[in-house]
Amino acid sequence: MTRSRGRGSAFACEITPLLAASGVRGDWISWQRQQVTSGSSTDPAEWARRIFSDPPRWVGAALALRDRLVGLVGIRPSSRETFAVLARSGDEVIVGTDDRHIDFRASVRCSDGFVDVTTIVQVHNRLGWFYLLPVRLVHASMVRSMLARAARLERAA
Repeated sequence: MTRSRGRGSAFACEITPLLAASGVRGDWISWQRQQVTSGSSTDPAEWARRIFSDPPRWVGAALALRDRLVGLVGIRPSSRETFAVLARSGDEVIVGTDDRHIDFRASVRCSDGFVDVTTIVQVHNRLGWFYLLPVRLVHASMVRSMLARAARLERAA
């Protein structure tokens, strides 16, 4: 299930207190959900590690292409710190980073047999809005694919 919204949309996904406390204003928000099997881990840090450290091959290729292209406009490539855990509560972790064009946070939350990933982006300038144009087109399918792969890895563990 995917819900995305940009500035001005009527859709309102749940912004948890931990995500709200991250200080990132929601110029763009996307939410994806993956149902998991009973007995799956409920540790959001473990899910974040699975989701972000071992993406599907096509997602890894897209991110590698992104890293090559953004250097042309002065945006730094992604690194391990891009998905560093910034905050944690019992059922949720927040990952993210700040840059000159955008700040982003992703909440990974485990509850009631689901893993939810909510991404919130604050845009700082025109470069950020330009960067967000293609991201908005592929973000939901990338995160859905990453969640599905993480769920398969969890079942195999």
